[in-house]
Amino acid sequence: MERREFLKTSSVAASAFVIGFYIPTKTRASDAKAKEKVLQPNSFVEISSDNTINFIMGQVEMGQGTYTTLAMCIAEELNVDWEEINIKAAPVAPVYNHVWGPLMITGGSSSIWAKQLEMRKIGAALNIMIKEVASKKWKVRTYDVETKNSKVINKKTKEEFTFGELIADLASIKVPNDPKIKDLKDCKIVGKAHSRHPKEAWAKVTGKAEFGLDVRVEGMKYAAVLHPSVFGSKVKSFDAKKAEKRDGVIKVKQIPSGIAVIADTWFVAKEALKDITVEWDLGEFAKVSTSDMDKEYALAMEKDGASMRKDGDSVKAFKEAKNTIELDYDFPFLAHAAMEPLDFVAHHDKNKATVWSTAQSQTLAFGAIMKVLGTKPENITYHTPFLGGAFGRRGAINLDFVLEGLFVAKDEGYPIMTLWTREDDIKLGSYRPKYKNKVKLSLDDNGDITAFDAKVVSQSIFKGSPFAFAYANGVDGAQKEGLVDHPYSIDNHDMQAYIMESPIPVLWWRSVGHTQSAQTLECSIDQAAHIAKKDPIEYRKSMLTDKRFINLLDDVASKADWKNRKIEKNVGYGVAIVKSFGSICAQIAKVRVTKNDYKVEKVWCSIDCGFAFNPQNVENQMISGINFGLATLLSSEITIKDGATVQSNFYDYTVTRISDVPDIEVSIINSGEKIGGIGEPGTPPILAAVPNAIFDATGKLYTSMPIKMV
Repeated sequence: MERREFLKTSSVAASAFVIGFYIPTKTRASDAKAKEKVLQPNSFVEISSDNTINFIMGQVEMGQGTYTTLAMCIAEELNVDWEEINIKAAPVAPVYNHVWGPLMITGGSSSIWAKQLEMRKIGAALNIMIKEVASKKWKVRTYDVETKNSKVINKKTKEEFTFGELIADLASIKVPNDPKIKDLKDCKIVGKAHSRHPKEAWAKVTGKAEFGLDVRVEGMKYAAVLHPSVFGSKVKSFDAKKAEKRDGVIKVKQIPSGIAVIADTWFVAKEALKDITVEWDLGEFAKVSTSDMDKEYALAMEKDGASMRKDGDSVKAFKEAKNTIELDYDFPFLAHAAMEPLDFVAHHDKNKATVWSTAQSQTLAFGAIMKVLGTKPENITYHTPFLGGAFGRRGAINLDFVLEGLFVAKDEGYPIMTLWTREDDIKLGSYRPKYKNKVKLSLDDNGDITAFDAKVVSQSIFKGSPFAFAYANGVDGAQKEGLVDHPYSIDNHDMQAYIMESPIPVLWWRSVGHTQSAQTLECSIDQAAHIAKKDPIEYRKSMLTDKRFINLLDDVASKADWKNRKIEKNVGYGVAIVKSFGSICAQIAKVRVTKNDYKVEKVWCSIDCGFAFNPQNVENQMISGINFGLATLLSSEITIKDGATVQSNFYDYTVTRISDVPDIEVSIINSGEKIGGIGEPGTPPILAAVPNAIFDATGKLYTSMPIKMV
């Protein structure tokens, strides 16, 4: 907020008033500021003369509920019917950049905490301006004017104006630069449970919402791409004569990622791929399978790694230990498997480009358009439709599906939708990395942990990427996330990381590094409690100093009636607590074990995200995150055979089915602490709570995912 100034524009001729922010650049002179004001389409709220209110949002909506909650934030301060606000995707412009840096991006469970204050202040500023205009018209004090339900009202005479009737006069009003906003406890919209924005929900359930797959443009053609199946392989030569003879096939062209067929329909393009014969240079990776990688990872585990954390004297602690624990964990590659396959529509018409992109970072995709098509920024029109799920996949660092769509459309002169099949998406990566972790704990006579050593072996997500700042000194950010900064009071640590190399592309996956660290940490802590013969919740609390953690454990224990839980044969209860993306989430899972199988029957979840702007969306995200994580425990895994992915579709890459879904009870604590995210924190705890519950039921801790009971 410090770098931003409110900016307003008004056009009576256009019958609209807009308000947003101007972001001063660091290096440009003041004359550039005036130029940017003209060129930069930077509105956040538009009010038209017919009282239509539009909210323009820089975040993409991929099912996480950001549209709804940020619209609530504006409506709260503007005093309008929030359900009547229209939502529009923002163009690519610096004013919509994330607080992280100079790019538009949606991810890291950040949209609400990063934008809520900005949106509330915009609503508050506009509300003050509207009341000032009305008071002048009525020649009364602003104190005698109030706003309500998208109208401004004279308290004494009960006269009314719609907001739209005042837009011409708003231009003469100075924008308050630091408007006072409501205390959260006084809010009437924010902090209350609301279903999805009715206009968004209605559009989706009636099929009127435009996802990337729904984009239709006059004259549009379709492209399918023949990709190599072996990672790292390349095209040596190909013969497409037969494919080119198919009715409806327009063109076959080689692009960096494979061979593209452009046709009148996507089905024709996809079928024509079968007519292409290719000679591949398979490379060395064609000899590699998962079993080979397991051996390589095991060898790497024995090598010295880069230090992630080293304090105290672990060597001494282990020498003096009463008990020690050693655990090995194996986590497979994981696909994102979003419901909408990857797609990209591009029209390269001479020196102009128009795209419909479902990338999570508009800025990175915009840069790719300029680079691949050689198009100047002012000649690019960028559209952002709804995203049919992402879980990080559409934030691909390598921009694979974006680049592919651009190379297909380059110089073709007509719009082309390049569409991946489900098989393309699952077989080609980019995956959550494969991890192999080792943990060593030392316990003293009292059962307290005196040393915590760990090693994490995996590929790096961030090395060499635009986010390379998250890779330093041989350690990837996802390797240490949630591990080196664990909340427990332990005096001695020696944690190391080792980076593996592979042609398999890897990427962040919902909750990123916490998908390996949560289980590594919380299952190990549970084992220590078991050896110490102490209650796992009380054991955790004895090592915690942060009251938020303790309160959450008490809350989830209370909701699950932990102390009075019924002891049944083959039934177990497991607990875990994880801080991720600024929020803390505790979960207790109840599991029933049958012969060679198990069923998660109930999950109690307590979440402290500081303040729940929309409690219903928080609950929904917790349920979503738990079910997302359950898939990795039950069945999801990507395996490699002869350099290629074995799995290809939902029949062999299984996600959580309705029959797998447990009863889930969510408790929300508004601690008043710094606001955290909600899209991802629901996933990590379940990854540990369930194995801990199975251990409680069977006495066996499963540390290889997915859990295969024998």
